[in-house]
Amino acid sequence: MLVVGAATAWTAAMALSNLRWYSGLLKPTFAPGPWLAALIGLVLAVTVAWGLIRILGRPDYLPDRPGALRMAWIALGLSVLWSWLFFAGRHPSLALAVAGGLGIAAAWAALRCAAVDRRAGLLFLPFTLAAIFVFLLDLSIALRNG
Repeated sequence: MLVVGAATAWTAAMALSNLRWYSGLLKPTFAPGPWLAALIGLVLAVTVAWGLIRILGRPDYLPDRPGALRMAWIALGLSVLWSWLFFAGRHPSLALAVAGGLGIAAAWAALRCAAVDRRAGLLFLPFTLAAIFVFLLDLSIALRNG
């Protein structure tokens, strides 16, 4: 769970260091303010970490457990990659492709986790919805800013 916490802190620091650039972008009306995005990121980190703890607490011999963990780590990796491309790389269009993959990976991770532990799957649901929102927000920003 240290990895989830470290990834969340790194992503927040990266976003904050590029706040001036982000503020200058043309954004849709549904774009959250920086303080709200930070709060949502914190809640998502807690729910994902809690879901991972539940999966890790299940017996090793469960056949779906390795796949659930693999998809969860892939989704988290894509989330970090999206943040890096969008904020540090300042490439909303390139980040858009990763955001699409992130939405799919997050949904697949939620389904795989639910096969191992129903509550863990439900805990991944907010992350999945946030990934879909990130895709739509990134799409809108990419279209508005070329």
